[in-house]
Formats: sequence, C-alpha cells, structure tokens
Amino acid sequence: MDSVSNLAQDSISVGQVLEKLNLPNLQSKMKADPEGYGSELNLIYNQFKSSLELFERQAAMNFTSLSGIGNDPTVAKDLGDRSMFLANVILFYPKQLSCFPNELAQFLKSSA
Repeated sequence: MDSVSNLAQDSISVGQVLEKLNLPNLQSKMKADPEGYGSELNLIYNQFKSSLELFERQAAMNFTSLSGIGNDPTVAKDLGDRSMFLANVILFYPKQLSCFPNELAQFLKSSA
C-alpha cells in the first residue's frame, strides 16, 4: 500500500512541476541536466503513448462511423507536441527512449 501512495505522490509532484514549466522550458532544462529530469521524461513519454493510442482510436472510430463524428484537433496537437519534444531530447535519454523512433515510424506508416 505504501508503494502505491508513494507512486501517487510522485505523480502529483511531477504533474505540478509540468504545470509550472512549459515544454520548451522543460526541454532546455532536461538538456542541461538529463539525470535530474528522469521522472518528467517518463511522464511525457507515457503521455505520448496515451495520445498516440487516443489518436488511433479516434481515427478508427471516424473510419467506421456513419455519424460523421469529427476528430478532436487537440489530440493531434498534443501528440505532435510530445513527439517533437521527445525527438528533441532523445540524444540525452537513449536508453529510456530506445523504442520511441520505432513507435513513431510505425505510427507514421500506419496513419499516412
């Protein structure tokens, strides 16, 4: 139970940090001190994966829907923002982001 509450506390504190920093500022800080921003990297990478999944689900729903439901443009923007962010910090986190290029390439192949 303690590990769950610690994880929740870590998530809250990371979220508070990200609220105070915008992505370009965070990117600069991560490049200057890669070791100090591992939890923020994990959070943004997980957000990228969630945005990717949501984008793919919206695309599938649009393809199969006859109701004409449109895509939410904020999902595409979030996905693009996080993709660019991760692409710009990948050199500083090669182990943590080793799967990112393949995930992005696969997404582009399937969605292009």
